[in-house]
Amino acid sequence: MRCCTGVGIDQARGSLLGVSEAKSLILAEARSFGTERIALERSFGRVLAENVRADRDYPPFNRSAMDGYAIVADQCATEKLYDVVGKLFAGGAAPAHLSRLRGGQKATPAALKIMTGAAVPEPFDAVIRREDARETAGQQVSFTSESILPWHNISRQGEDLQRGSTLALAGSAVDPSSVTLLASLGVHRPLVQKLPRVTIITTGNEIIPVNKKPRPTQIRNANALALRCMLARFGILNVTEKHTSDNKARLSTALKAALSSDLVLLTGGVSAGDSDYVPEVLQKLRVKQVFHKIAMKPGKPLWFGTRGKTRVFAIPGNPFSAQVCFHVYVAPFLRACLGQAPRPALTLSLAADRQKKDALEHFFPVRILSKVKSTPELELVAFNSSGDIRAGWGADGLAVHAAEKKEIRRGELVEFLPW
Repeated sequence: MRCCTGVGIDQARGSLLGVSEAKSLILAEARSFGTERIALERSFGRVLAENVRADRDYPPFNRSAMDGYAIVADQCATEKLYDVVGKLFAGGAAPAHLSRLRGGQKATPAALKIMTGAAVPEPFDAVIRREDARETAGQQVSFTSESILPWHNISRQGEDLQRGSTLALAGSAVDPSSVTLLASLGVHRPLVQKLPRVTIITTGNEIIPVNKKPRPTQIRNANALALRCMLARFGILNVTEKHTSDNKARLSTALKAALSSDLVLLTGGVSAGDSDYVPEVLQKLRVKQVFHKIAMKPGKPLWFGTRGKTRVFAIPGNPFSAQVCFHVYVAPFLRACLGQAPRPALTLSLAADRQKKDALEHFFPVRILSKVKSTPELELVAFNSSGDIRAGWGADGLAVHAAEKKEIRRGELVEFLPW
């Protein structure tokens, strides 16, 4: 394939690694951080590490799906009078005198007033809604319904789950639906994937805390909080954070402590400037470089390496670059470590033309533009550069401009990576 200048795409990007190659190398280093059992009420958002089995049938009994009257289905006839032989609430036991109806019910028209969720006792096999019943002053009732089939308005025992059946929950995050399922099955201490121990190191002489007033040449430390915010989406809240100036000795000291973590995220100091010491210091600390620099924009200077069980991402310091690198590389890595499937690829059409001159893969912010009676499109979010603090604000995610394409025409499908 040829790029926009007429030379081969591989030649145009030089020795830089492609995005898909970089992803593969990163995912090859993904490992579980271990598992643990925790209380169900503390598991929200955590990733389950095992499948579960049904401890009994669900429903565990023939359950009334309506407030109404339980009858024998083949006795149903319009306006026929039934003797009301009792009342049954959810969780209650059937009246003892019902036992005499068993075997003789066909000759004794009888109805049991029953509430939603109650166990339908024998010999009844259908429930007529209360709205379709005419109650008399005495203990009798008639129905407007014509003939009905057995199990009308009854959820049968075991129709949802049978005892011993397996539910493939491993790899899924605990959400309202799955916590309902786990609680119903009595799983009060689920096995979940452990979260990684994470250290964030921001670098730069110009960086100050967000609560300080900057001098004209200083900027506030937005990257540390942005990274913490993105980690929080995985439930990773207990994070060690450190800032260091552009000083080899101080950077080395900070990294020595950080390398006991499972995951180290550095920002800044990774490009080609005179004070970009991160790659050199990492090498001296025996962190094995897997790659440095990718044919992408923004995020080209990304560095990735390992030492023992520790994985290190050294991310460019521009705010949008940091967000893109986390979304494209760190997030899929964490999903793999936690046993989650990759997020499905999405494509939508772009609502405007877009051009580029280089042979890099571009990631740019977009928002979903909904249209009445038509497929949604992706609208470009304006920004100046990867250092623009507004970049990504108001966006629904990233769109991808493939390395080999010079131009995307309006209406053309592009890959979309929602936040």
